Amino acid sequence: MLGSGKNRVSLWLIMLSFNLYAGQLKISTYNLLNFSNTTGNERIKYFRQVIDYLKPDILVVQEMANETGMEVFRDSVLNYVDTDFSSAPFHDGPDTDNSLFYRRAKVEFIDALYIPTVNRDIARYRMRMKDSNRDFFIFSVHFKAGEEFEFMRLQEAMRLRSHLDSLPDSTEYLVAGDFNFYYNEAGYCKLVDSIEISPRGLRDILNLEGKWHDNYHYAYAHTQSTRIEQLPDGGAGGGLDDRFDLILCSPNFLDTAGLFLPRESYTILGNDGEHFNKSINSGINYAVPAEVARALYYASDHLPVSVIIMDGLGVDSKGKEVVIYPNPMRTQAYIKLPHFDDFKKARVTITNILGQRMYEVESINPNLVAISHDKFNVGIYFVHIQIETKYNNHNFQTKLAVMR
Repeated sequence: MLGSGKNRVSLWLIMLSFNLYAGQLKISTYNLLNFSNTTGNERIKYFRQVIDYLKPDILVVQEMANETGMEVFRDSVLNYVDTDFSSAPFHDGPDTDNSLFYRRAKVEFIDALYIPTVNRDIARYRMRMKDSNRDFFIFSVHFKAGEEFEFMRLQEAMRLRSHLDSLPDSTEYLVAGDFNFYYNEAGYCKLVDSIEISPRGLRDILNLEGKWHDNYHYAYAHTQSTRIEQLPDGGAGGGLDDRFDLILCSPNFLDTAGLFLPRESYTILGNDGEHFNKSINSGINYAVPAEVARALYYASDHLPVSVIIMDGLGVDSKGKEVVIYPNPMRTQAYIKLPHFDDFKKARVTITNILGQRMYEVESINPNLVAISHDKFNVGIYFVHIQIETKYNNHNFQTKLAVMR
């Protein structure tokens, strides 16, 4: 039973808003830390918690040790409750390998190709979105680690860029994985072009300048390491201070023809901008519940990175100054903030339809503020954002729908 007329109206508004986002795919990349050779079985319970919260439609992973590891991760992690996921055929290349998992109901795997480099193979997966019947490619990479191997990463990037440049201009693709870049080094610059330089090349949604490693100003963008301590799984310690894991996209993913990638959908699970050089579960994590932060700590020394893609037909490329995505929210949403060069901090206050304050948070992340469903019941909420810059305060308002 739906209940009162007001509840029916709220439910109708939520469902109407949800229909605007039909046909979307959440695509994530995750370095699994040598799964399942290194304490793999002991980490399965933590990966289950991470994936249950992440809820990807397509997941590409790095540091898959062997075909057995791929099967264990698919069957014991992704399909632990429901058998939604299939996997691309395993490819055994040099060192550890890539793997791809996908929800059969939403996307179809077409084929795979593997590009040899001076280090590990680069995987290219061709996928088809079932709702729109559109094809796109996902590349999964794991470039050579270590500051001293910058030239080898450049060689890998050159091999990939040569392949990308051979594709037709209309091809839509994502390049995801563990790039091991410490800054916008030569390999990064080989892959990523600005519009002024080239209509081709890759685009980096965050587009950070200078040094990323151990840079407090880029704390919101770091993906490695999830722990200070050295754990028995052999992962790196030292706390969160590197931006190794990226999702880059072809230029045509940022227009509204064909498939479309909203910039505000770029997220790093568990990164609240408050854990620079700390373990991801140290104190309060404002991006995820405590049990998820703990699972991220033990599962791997990397954090998953995600984007959402959708059919671009009818999408307004200008949008609003403040965007919440996805809206309505089921498990988690992200508030995309407008850009200010002199940004200092943002305060987000969320009230219900009676004007009662339900949630408030401050953030030093100039791009995104994460909110989760456990703070709200089903309904419509008003979101008030105040952005403090060096010289002014800027105020914005929008709405958020919450559904289950």
